[in-house]
Amino acid sequence: MIQDEPLSFSAYDLFFREWNESDAEQMTRLFDTDEMNRWTPLPSPFTPDVALAYVARALDARKQNGTLQLAVCSEPGGPPIGEVLIFPSEEPETVELAYAVGADYRGGRVGARAVEAALDHARLAGTRRAVLTIAEDNAASQATAEAAGFSKKEAPLRRRERKGFVLHMQTWVRLL
Repeated sequence: MIQDEPLSFSAYDLFFREWNESDAEQMTRLFDTDEMNRWTPLPSPFTPDVALAYVARALDARKQNGTLQLAVCSEPGGPPIGEVLIFPSEEPETVELAYAVGADYRGGRVGARAVEAALDHARLAGTRRAVLTIAEDNAASQATAEAAGFSKKEAPLRRRERKGFVLHMQTWVRLL
């Protein structure tokens, strides 16, 4: 895969592509919510200007280290309904994933299907293990992780402070 070419693919009745500047308004609708502010490191408020900077950083991260930040769409050419991220890990043959689905688009296992598609993509690149980091009281994200075949790793919780919230993070793992 040539990293200068836009990435897009379909799997599990969803469509994945890189974010672009025309997504700024929809990204704002998806990500500028109290829930996204609480559970994700996304900037808040998430304005169209923030979205444009986010798109630029996402494209740069792909070129710099192979991180993929993909818009999840329910139909080809349709508006994004969420995001899935695949980032490299310091551990060999391992990636870390993250995901977010807009409140209006939850249900129908959208998050789990997006994660499954990301895992398939990572597996093709030689990945053998995937990791998620989820706040212990984020029940919706934990349900998505379980639905996608992840298990909680027996490890101490890691404390994170961000945006005025204190989160206790659990590690979830899936072998590919």
